[in-house]
This record gives sequence, structure tokens and C-alpha cells, in this order.
Amino acid sequence: MAKAWQLMRVLFQCGLVIMALLILGGLPAVRAEPVLDRIERTGVFNAGTRMDTLPFGYRNKKGQLAGFSVDLLGEIHRRLEQRFGRPLKQQLHEVTPVNRIELVSNATIDIECGVTTPTWTREAQVDFSIPFFGNGTRIMTLQKTATQLQDLKGKHIGVAAGTTTAAILAEHVPEAIPVEVPDMATGFAQFSQGKLDGLANIGIVLRAMVEGSPLKSKVILLPRSGMFSYETMACILPQNDSAWRDFVNQTLAELLAGVDEYRGAYMEIYERWFGPRGVVYFPLDYATAQRLAASVIWLR
Repeated sequence: MAKAWQLMRVLFQCGLVIMALLILGGLPAVRAEPVLDRIERTGVFNAGTRMDTLPFGYRNKKGQLAGFSVDLLGEIHRRLEQRFGRPLKQQLHEVTPVNRIELVSNATIDIECGVTTPTWTREAQVDFSIPFFGNGTRIMTLQKTATQLQDLKGKHIGVAAGTTTAAILAEHVPEAIPVEVPDMATGFAQFSQGKLDGLANIGIVLRAMVEGSPLKSKVILLPRSGMFSYETMACILPQNDSAWRDFVNQTLAELLAGVDEYRGAYMEIYERWFGPRGVVYFPLDYATAQRLAASVIWLR
């Protein structure tokens, strides 16, 4: 009998230890509900994008989120409805460079598509889709301010908080002074008012921002040809949810089919925003088309 009580006492103590480990985070937390299961259960698809990166994401005259990335999210939404065989509600959330990772990792949104570059630091918190766009960082400044990179010594260059731009600027133009701004809209306003000497981001975003501005004929993008570094844009996804990641990747891969021959669903969306009648004319260059095609070949 004594031995029985001794055994029960040991088991009780083990139970207390396990409970303590759970409370203190010593054991893995219960895994969040898989995204596809939650969408099927609730009938709601939560997606996010930025509103300060025309033409990827912005608010149109009706105050609605629109843009190239929004159209890609729309394709994912459409294919979700096909998968589950019923209408699903899509809720679009406005995100910022600072909170986009957190909103995906804490399950507020199921995915974010914008102008996010995958990095190993970010991979520690979230996963990424295959690339859906490629471009490079440049600096927009006034022609009277600088005509070459050497002229940017001591100049104040705006960079959006929570982006990789500051690190790129430090590497390639170390004598420039990076100034963190909350978003690109604020940065462009400060640049227009002369509070900043320049603004750094991927070139296509800078071109789109100045497209309808009185500054269009007065600015210059540096470097004048090429870019500091080629960057891929991908969608942010929750970590360790392979079924959802596979679904998104298959959707993007199917859209990208034929991109190396300038045909297919992706090119139709691309032309809508970057074609002759788009927000900004930016023909898809051959090298980028080949890179995008290469990123999906393993799925064929």
C-alpha cells in the first residue's frame, strides 16, 4: 500500500512539473488552427496589403484598397471559393511595413501580399510564397540635388520603417543619412516639401509615386541605370502551415505559367497596372520574366 501511495505521489509531482513547463513556455504551444481549416469553418478569408505602394496597393477614389497585389489576392480568393464550392467573404486589411509580419504571425490575417522581400531574419517568424515580382532599390532625388551617387554625401534620404531599404542604403551609399518615415506616403510628402533630400524604395514604387506629381520632370532616380540590388517580392504566410503555403504557391504558379513568353493570367494582371494604359508604364523586362518563370518550374 505504501508503494502505491509513493507511486501516486511521484505521478502527482510529475504532473505539476508538466503544468509548470506549459505555463512557462517550456513545451511547444498548441498549434494554431490551419488556415484552410479556419477559412472553411468561418467562410472568411483575411488578407492584407499596404496602401502606400502604388500601384501594388493603394486606396482608390472610392477609398477601397486596390492595386496589383490586391488583384493577386483576388485570384487566391477566387480559387479558395472553387476549392470549397461556396462564396467566401474576403476581408482586406491595411498593413504597414512595421506590423505586417506580426499580423500574419498572430493570425490576424492569413496572408500579406505587397512589396515584401524575404530575408532569413523574417523567415524566423513567418514563411514566404514563391516570388511574384522583382525589382531593385533606387533613390529618388531632385536633379538639382544630385546627378550621381557621390552627390548624396550628407543628404537626408527617407526610408520606410520596417523595411530592408536602410540596410541597402548603408551598404551602397554609406555617406547618405537615412531618415526613417512611417510609410511611403509620409515620406513622399516630406520629400515634396523639401524636408528630405531623397526617398529610397524599389524603383517602380518611386516612379509610380511621382507619376502624377508636378515633380515628375524634376526628379532623377539613382543609380541612373541599373539598381543597387535585385529584390524579389513574395507574400507573407504563417509559419509551418504547409497546406496553406502549397495552396498559395500553386495559385501563383498557375498564374505565372507562360510569363517567360509574355502570356497567361499573370501578364493580364501585370498589363492592367504596368502596361501602356496602367498606372505607370513599366514593361516586364526579359531577365525578370525568366527569374519568375524559374521560380515555379519545380511545381510543374
